[in-house]
This record gives sequence, structure tokens and C-alpha cells, in this order.
Amino acid sequence: MPKSAFIILKSPQDLDPTHAIKRFSESGDASAILLEDGVYQALVDESSKKLKESANEVMVSREDLEARGFVPQDLKAGRAVEYADMIDCIMERTERTITL
Repeated sequence: MPKSAFIILKSPQDLDPTHAIKRFSESGDASAILLEDGVYQALVDESSKKLKESANEVMVSREDLEARGFVPQDLKAGRAVEYADMIDCIMERTERTITL
């Protein structure tokens, strides 16, 4: 079970969240939750590869993904989820949440 949830709001051009994920979580215990422009992290080749290596689970806001003109099949990492799934992850399955 992931113990840390990382809410990522920025695009790969603005932020590489993998450094923080590796620093503040143990191997295999991190969930990355991509919201707003953070969804681009799962669409760009290099950043999606780094995310898959750093986080045990990658969740992408379906609403934010579609608002930017993409569909779940465009994802290179993770899976598109509804807000209820993200809330469940934050409130029930993790011990702490870090916003990047």
C-alpha cells in the first residue's frame, strides 16, 4: 500500500517531481496524482518514464486530461481516474500527502 501521495500540479517544463518522490518516499510506496497541468507529466515520453520508475501508482485526473484535449488512450504512464478515486487514495490508502 502506498504511504505517500504526491499531488502534482505542474507540467514537466516547470517541474520534475521525481526528485521529491524519491527523497520523501520509500521505494514502491508512492502514489502520484496528476491534476491541472500536471497531467502532461503522463503524456510526455521522458517525464512519464521517470514517473513510472519513481511512483508505485500514477493516477491522472480524467477531467483535467479531457479539458486539455486528450483521452485516456494518450497516456504513457498511469491511468485516468475520477476525483472520487483520488480522494479515496488520499484519505484511505496513504499516510501523508505532499503537493508539488
